[in-house]
Amino acid sequence: MTEGLHDFQFFTLETLVIQTIILLLILWVLNRFVFQPYLQYLDKESEKRKKLESDYNNIEKLNNEAEAKKEALLLQARQDAEQMRKDAADLAKKEAQIIKDQATQEASSMKNSALAEITKEKETMLNDVKAKSIDLILKFNAKLFSSEKVSKDFVETEIASIK
Repeated sequence: MTEGLHDFQFFTLETLVIQTIILLLILWVLNRFVFQPYLQYLDKESEKRKKLESDYNNIEKLNNEAEAKKEALLLQARQDAEQMRKDAADLAKKEAQIIKDQATQEASSMKNSALAEITKEKETMLNDVKAKSIDLILKFNAKLFSSEKVSKDFVETEIASIK
């Protein structure tokens, strides 16, 4: 039995060389048709992942910049609106003051014209009263005195001195 075992020698130089050649051939085929394409696929996927991460970071950066610009524009718009409100309030105050001044001037003008009209009517009434008084006094004097001319001159000088 031991002799039969010697016939089955597993490691002879020829089998070792053939197994080495077969192993190298299998490694070359695997390398050529399996490992290299798979490594190329992994490299491409890694590049795609890096590109996606880079794009994501760029999008985040752009999003943050857009958010900052939006906030700045919103702040500027609020400031502009506040300035417009202040300008409108100032303009309204100025216009109100102008209208008030015009109303005051119109009232003053109306008051002055009314006073002038009252003064004119007063003078007219005074002149009418004087004329009627002179007529009345002259009639009264005509009955008392015989000469109407003398009494008329006297009455007119007295009334002129009353002014």
